[in-house]
Amino acid sequence: MKRKLFTLMVSLVVLFAFSLTSNAAPKYVMKFANPVSKDHSWGKAAEVFSKLVAEATNGQVEIQVHHAGALGKIRETLEMAKVGTIDFALSGTGHVTGHVPELGITVLPYLWKDTDTMFQALDGPFGQYLNERLSAKGFVVVGWWDNGFRHVSNNSRPIIKVADMKGLKIRCLPAKVHVAFFKGLGASPTPMGWTELYQALQQGVVDAQENPPAMVYLGKLHEVQKYYSLTSHVNEPGNVLMSKVVLEKLPKELQVAVKVAAQKATIWQRATNAKDNKAVMKKLTDAGLKINEVPAETKAEFRKIAQSVYPDVVKGFGPKGKELVDVVVFFNK
Repeated sequence: MKRKLFTLMVSLVVLFAFSLTSNAAPKYVMKFANPVSKDHSWGKAAEVFSKLVAEATNGQVEIQVHHAGALGKIRETLEMAKVGTIDFALSGTGHVTGHVPELGITVLPYLWKDTDTMFQALDGPFGQYLNERLSAKGFVVVGWWDNGFRHVSNNSRPIIKVADMKGLKIRCLPAKVHVAFFKGLGASPTPMGWTELYQALQQGVVDAQENPPAMVYLGKLHEVQKYYSLTSHVNEPGNVLMSKVVLEKLPKELQVAVKVAAQKATIWQRATNAKDNKAVMKKLTDAGLKINEVPAETKAEFRKIAQSVYPDVVKGFGPKGKELVDVVVFFNK
């Protein structure tokens, strides 16, 4: 009886001590701003990241994911992450060019020959250079995520030849190279945030846009668009950016745990995005969107026009802009 009582008392003491330790352990609650649907690979991967971080830190770090622009427009969440009022901001690289102009290189039209080549560059020295430039602006890259090649949709006609782009009021990324490219095609480009796009199409502010298939489907853009032409003109990667201010406040072991979890989530996201973009093409067709391939000769003309704007926009990519562009162009040969 005494032995049982002693064992019980020891158990209670250990439990009490553990309780005190758990309560004393720091608890970090962080906000993750996802601009798109929770059902997009970005949203799904953000939730995977949150779970992996919780497991790796034994619950010391909790990441709360806010989907579909709930924390604000992309440009607003980037500013908040920069100063540390939110912890993670997810964005296409085109939106980050206002902070680091060199990121404009990643959205040069007809630059990347395929997705694998893009990630080989971003996971290598080129990406490391961009990471350093982002760090100087208050961001830490914890993941380069995939979105897929972008194609043009509109309400006027299928894009078969270059002349079919003429006069289209097209929403484009807020990157100078995008604006220059679409002007070169004879379109009228309007930079605009993702969260504003559906309403702009619905109200006729713009009559065309360009995004990968999964973004078109989950953003319900097929409801306000008639034609989707597979131009494959840009493959814009996603930036998972953590506030540098926030990261540096974490204990070293938690910093490592977050970064490792982000690497695992990145591998998962890239594989999932490729599957999702392929799967939604039939859904878009079934929903009534008229999808057409763009002839190879038309794409060749698009590529020539794209490359003709490179010399002008390179000037805006910082002191090493031309050197970086030359390296990446060579990398894609």
